[in-house]
Amino acid sequence: MTQPIHIPGERPEVRVMHESQHGGLQYRLMVDADYGPSGGVCQGIFHLYGGHTEKVHRHGLDETVHVIDGTGKVSLEDREIEIKTGDTLFIPAGHRHGFDADDDMTLFFTFPTDRFTKVDYDYDGAA
Repeated sequence: MTQPIHIPGERPEVRVMHESQHGGLQYRLMVDADYGPSGGVCQGIFHLYGGHTEKVHRHGLDETVHVIDGTGKVSLEDREIEIKTGDTLFIPAGHRHGFDADDDMTLFFTFPTDRFTKVDYDYDGAA
């Protein structure tokens, strides 16, 4: 039987997204089977500094994103939507999406998989 786990706020470490320029896209995994039990869920905090963009991409898993703090825009397929603190998005698998931060923006993301390493980001096929 899986046991409950406490994940301290300073663990695991903050990482820079591989496609980031100048460190403007950072994330911290909170629930991930590489760090402890996950129950088939991967969750983390994603931070974009103001003026930075996460390029349009897609992946083969559904994703939920909740805006913890900040404002910006999300590109969803051919639409662009203003987002702000408190907004939540559901992004079905295979749909193109990307984020632009007006000011510093913090997002909470969830994928239905044990490990973030199983989330395949496709930037080339998203254009």
